[in-house]
Amino acid sequence: MCALMGGADGIRACWPQDVAAIRAVCDKPIVGINKLTCSANILDAVYITPTVQAATEVIEAGADVVALDCTLRPDRSQEALRTLLTQLRERHPDVAIMADLATEEEARFIDSTGLVDILSTTLAGYTRQSLGAIANGPSIQLIRAIKRTCKLPINAEGSIHEREDLRAVLEAGADMVTIGSAITMPWEITRRFCVENRSSSRRRF
Repeated sequence: MCALMGGADGIRACWPQDVAAIRAVCDKPIVGINKLTCSANILDAVYITPTVQAATEVIEAGADVVALDCTLRPDRSQEALRTLLTQLRERHPDVAIMADLATEEEARFIDSTGLVDILSTTLAGYTRQSLGAIANGPSIQLIRAIKRTCKLPINAEGSIHEREDLRAVLEAGADMVTIGSAITMPWEITRRFCVENRSSSRRRF
């Protein structure tokens, strides 16, 4: 509700019960995800809406868009991913699909399938193939590369903490932007201010 009061044009939310609760107070678009428990090795785990059933649960809770992990992994082929997207599209033809990606290669493949509506940089830096992608802020180079080679709209997500970051991803070609921890994690907001305070030569207390 605070994000909506601040002017957000939509909400990205996790788990069916959260999507349903937000739907009850929100008439803006909701991007629903359904994170399932992942293994200890987060770099190799597909956990963001990994199945058609997981997607169905957030769609039935009120999501207008469903986002899912569309990365390519050593044990997940292009054909396996295509099959998942085909099944999801057949079951929910009227719901938009957002593909959470980590690399330009994945974006090009997903764009070519004709099975999704939005490409998102959500997982850049969070897969083994993309380690280090967000070491210095948002995935500007990835956004530019996707914009050059793909037709679908791009959602920029990840390491967008300041207004300068927002400006940078928009200038790089993002069509929409999802801001996560910079809004949803008060402890992270506080930490950034405290780090700056402690490093300042003018610190008083």
